[in-house]
Amino acid sequence: MEEDAEIVFIPSDNESEDGEYGLDDGMEEDAEVFSIQSDNESKGGDDELDDSIMTSPNVNSVSSDDEEDTCLEKRMTELDGIWEKKSRKYDDTQFSEECGPNLPDNFISPLDIFLCLFSESLIDTIVKQTNIYCSQSQKPFEPTTREEMLRFLAINIMMGIKKLPCIRDYWSSNSQLRDTYISSVMPLNRFFFLLSKMHLNDNSLMPKKGDPNYDKLYKIAPMINQLSENFLKFYNPTKEQAVDESMIKFKGRSTLKQYLPQKPIKRGYKVWVRADLNGFVCQFEIYTGKINGRPEKLLGERVVRDLSRKLAFKFYHLYFDNYFTSLSLMISLKQDGILACGTVRSNRKDLPKMQKTNKSMNKGESEFRSSFKGIGWVKWFDNKHVQFLSNFHDPSEIVNVKRKQKDGTILERTAPRIAHDYNCFMGCVDKADMLKSVYERDRKSKKWWHRIFWHFADVTVVNSFIIYKQRNTDSQMTLKHFRLLLVDQLIGYYSSNKRGTIVELQSSEESTPQNLSQKSIGMYFNISVEDLQYAVPNIEPNEAGPSVPKKARGTRSSSSYGSVSIK
Repeated sequence: MEEDAEIVFIPSDNESEDGEYGLDDGMEEDAEVFSIQSDNESKGGDDELDDSIMTSPNVNSVSSDDEEDTCLEKRMTELDGIWEKKSRKYDDTQFSEECGPNLPDNFISPLDIFLCLFSESLIDTIVKQTNIYCSQSQKPFEPTTREEMLRFLAINIMMGIKKLPCIRDYWSSNSQLRDTYISSVMPLNRFFFLLSKMHLNDNSLMPKKGDPNYDKLYKIAPMINQLSENFLKFYNPTKEQAVDESMIKFKGRSTLKQYLPQKPIKRGYKVWVRADLNGFVCQFEIYTGKINGRPEKLLGERVVRDLSRKLAFKFYHLYFDNYFTSLSLMISLKQDGILACGTVRSNRKDLPKMQKTNKSMNKGESEFRSSFKGIGWVKWFDNKHVQFLSNFHDPSEIVNVKRKQKDGTILERTAPRIAHDYNCFMGCVDKADMLKSVYERDRKSKKWWHRIFWHFADVTVVNSFIIYKQRNTDSQMTLKHFRLLLVDQLIGYYSSNKRGTIVELQSSEESTPQNLSQKSIGMYFNISVEDLQYAVPNIEPNEAGPSVPKKARGTRSSSSYGSVSIK
């Protein structure tokens, strides 16, 4: 005797046990029907049930669910926290920002570009505060002017090219040491006067320690604020940029001084820098140490966020090293529209735990993971084991790279694309440091902020050179000739040579000081009468030794040292 198949109705998620549907959805769902047969079913009954199952509309969905369950089960076995062995598509979001100088078309000369970055308002601030500082000593002094301050800056820039053991050697009476160009621009005593009295902020208004407005960088703050603004205003960086730390050499006493034993410059001021592929310093921040006596937590993440705030939602590519990189930073930058990549330390939080051990990896081997938040992780064994995080790379992508061996042969190897791009674009800050160090003004100073001032003066010259090269793409001018031409124009001389060669000075009756005594020559020039005749023509010693005219004392006007004949 055939028994009818029992039909069991199982309520859906939105249906209660009494058959009533919940009020949330207000929609009926089909009940799942399961056919349960008795043990005494006949063959005919089997055929009927088979036909009913074959004609059931839910058969295909059941099989597809089984496949998804199998795939999900496989993925769950490979899951490591938020990480899984899965490739993700490379984020090639279109970059549409303009790159290059953002200056008016008539700003072409080195002086025009330099004064855009190192603005005349900043120079006026230096002149004003220098005179205020001199007046606070209540001693008679001759006020400085903008023209004199420009010549003072020019001399210091020139000293980066012509390097002598001591500053006094440029004005030496020894013809082997003496520099006729520099010594003809400004007297030695006046140069040292400006060097010792130069100021950027009023000491009498400086907030005391413990005051809410207390600033460790108060003495140098006007320059830092002005340059930070101008670097961002007059230049649009390249697509690829890097954030790294830079050091300003200083061995004196200062609470800002840092000690980094593994760096080429071990003692000095630490500066966080964002630079582009050309070596242009786009933004910087001087590290001032602990806050309220406590070290800052998540310092690296905070620095990257501060330096990249202007890049939000413009899809720049930003690279940084393992000091800054963390998973939370990568997620945050991705949400801000910044594509970032960097090496990461193996002890950082939330990295994959189920990874190959270092000993089990062969040279050139790599493994990868990706998270559901779009972050890729790669571990690669090159000369050392190194790990990467990226929020836009495909972690599974492999490229060919060439490596030079010790014997000079070129060997082709495979490497993850993350590692290849990191090696190509991470050196932006190092390039900026290299360009700055070639002709930098490297002089010791008792005043802690002088090192910072001259460091950023050199950085401004390098940034000006980069802008000049991009405005004049056909120019073959080198950094050295650019500095020479800039010095020429700062002093007020204009060279006829396009490469920036210094032209000869030609004296005039109006500009040549007359009747200098031997005593005054030693006081103001520290040279003999014969040397003075060589430096400034048409000067003859007076037998009677008349007194020094007032025009020769202190600061001279820009026309007091000769004029230039342009041939």
